[in-house]
Amino acid sequence: MSATTVPSSAAEPKAVASPPKTGFAQQPGYLFGPWMDFFCLGGATLLIIPWFALLPTDWKAYGDVLIITTAVAHFINNPHFAHSYHLFYRDFGKRGFNAEYPREWRVRYLIAGVAVPLLLIGFFLWCLVTKNARALGFSVNLMFFTVGWHYVKQGYGMLMLDSVLKRRFFNEREKKVLLWNAYVVWFLSWLLANAIAYKADYWGISYYTFTTPQPILTAIEVIAGLSSAAVLLMLGLKWRATRQVPPFNGLVAYTVALYLWLLYRDPVLTLIFPAMHSIQYMVVVWRYELNVQQDRSTDAKLPTMTFGLRMALFYAIAMGLGYLGFWMGPQWLAKVFPTMLEGVGSGAFLLAAWIFINVHHYFLDSVVWRKGNPETGKYLFR
Repeated sequence: MSATTVPSSAAEPKAVASPPKTGFAQQPGYLFGPWMDFFCLGGATLLIIPWFALLPTDWKAYGDVLIITTAVAHFINNPHFAHSYHLFYRDFGKRGFNAEYPREWRVRYLIAGVAVPLLLIGFFLWCLVTKNARALGFSVNLMFFTVGWHYVKQGYGMLMLDSVLKRRFFNEREKKVLLWNAYVVWFLSWLLANAIAYKADYWGISYYTFTTPQPILTAIEVIAGLSSAAVLLMLGLKWRATRQVPPFNGLVAYTVALYLWLLYRDPVLTLIFPAMHSIQYMVVVWRYELNVQQDRSTDAKLPTMTFGLRMALFYAIAMGLGYLGFWMGPQWLAKVFPTMLEGVGSGAFLLAAWIFINVHHYFLDSVVWRKGNPETGKYLFR
């Protein structure tokens, strides 16, 4: 933020110092820079897949990769979820109850921040109290349903973000083509995932899928192919009319999220893709938070703290919340309320916690990153 002036008296303005240089200044047209944006928004996936294909077979054992990705989750996947909670509930009193905040946004914050978690908690309590393992199992499918939706909406959002940064906008018709293609591909991916097996296990609890009649599945595949072709046609016509290449990094993010993370069926790579999704999310969160902390570093009302320490604390909070939500919290509940697990399974609290966070995360993001949010645009676009 550039230096501003505020009057200390009617005749003598006093300059306010600019926030300190951070080494992570936002380059015009990018979140960080062309290469970092490319790799973090999706380009890393384009490099990992061919590299992974060249690895010796004995280096690609599912169990070994699962151990590695579980460890990596503590540093990438789990903090990415925790960041959404931190950003959403920080200053929640103002956003949810302060009359100076727009009424529409207060309602959105209260629904996502209060109503949705209460409903989810009520559902999981009912499952545990009634020992309804089947309902818990079906909720796993709900989690996968919302996760796929979240992937494509995030990919679409990254394209829109990059288009704004590059000042290469899509009109409303073009946005609808991109968005409806994302929905169709997401729905297809969910149907295909359900077609793999009727019954599977998640934390020791069976969850159930369903099979789609082949004619219907084929019809959805055709529609997905046509909608994808419509996107290519639209982009070609746009280039022909404007002679401007569409925002490249955003297109990479959109393509990777739809066609690789959701439709590429390698069982080992599917363990790696969630980390790629989390990195795509975190690069936006960190740009947002870097800009927030640059502003806050000059606020005399806040505790004196170096910029680097503020950012380190931001990440440390995410690490702690992630570990608490995914591991320590549910394991503690399983010890305190062991009778609730009888007939359900020892992983019931872990299952409930993981589903809760994944589903609720989608609702939180639908508010924090929604177009028109009074704070998001202020700090994301400089």
